[in-house]
Amino acid sequence: MSFENEFKIWLLKGLREPIASEVEAFCFNLVEYAETSEYKFGIELIGASDFDEDSFDWACDEVWEPTTRSIVIPKNFSGSRWQECLTNTKTLVQNCLDTLQEASILKSKQGVGIGFVDGDLEVVWQPTSP
Repeated sequence: MSFENEFKIWLLKGLREPIASEVEAFCFNLVEYAETSEYKFGIELIGASDFDEDSFDWACDEVWEPTTRSIVIPKNFSGSRWQECLTNTKTLVQNCLDTLQEASILKSKQGVGIGFVDGDLEVVWQPTSP
């Protein structure tokens, strides 16, 4: 199974779980592990009680996580450099936001971000102004 399909299955499973009412935004956190021959990075999904596109700390106020918080990203998808991993996973998340019906759950809040833990966050979705 491709990582793209594995990611979608993981995401859909998590979005079927009850979401805490305090969640104001979602963030896909990227983490770097001790490198193995198969993986170096992982991705996790959290719900945050705050959202401020001008602050890189908004995702620190975690109030929700799915039962399976994270999955590892195979090297054949992530590459071995953090920049490549960020680019590839950001594209994957944006594709899911654009194509999955269940992405409406993510889009029901103030924003969706992605970035490495202890790094800068990029907002990949927020509602358009009227």
